[in-house]
Amino acid sequence: MATADQIALLRLKIDQPDNVAPYTDAVLGAAIDAASGDLDLVAYNTWTNKAATASSLVDISEGGSSRKMGDLQEQYLRMAAQFGGQSPSLASGRGTRVSRLRR
Repeated sequence: MATADQIALLRLKIDQPDNVAPYTDAVLGAAIDAASGDLDLVAYNTWTNKAATASSLVDISEGGSSRKMGDLQEQYLRMAAQFGGQSPSLASGRGTRVSRLRR
């Protein structure tokens, strides 16, 4: 069973300080338990999920200002790669690798 300290540390790794959906303490605790306590694996999976959510965002340019919303996915994938490299589960070759699609 995931401890409060593990959940708090995971919240730091995934930049989700608040206990709100979809990253509630119950959801994060279950993810930690499923990953046998590998916080880096859970962080990797979370950042990968965030990247998938951001995949539909587009860059916006209007009225002389612009927002590069497409950069969010790239940043999320970089965070996923950071934690994927630290996870013993992923380092052993068991797991999914994620990279940005180039068109």
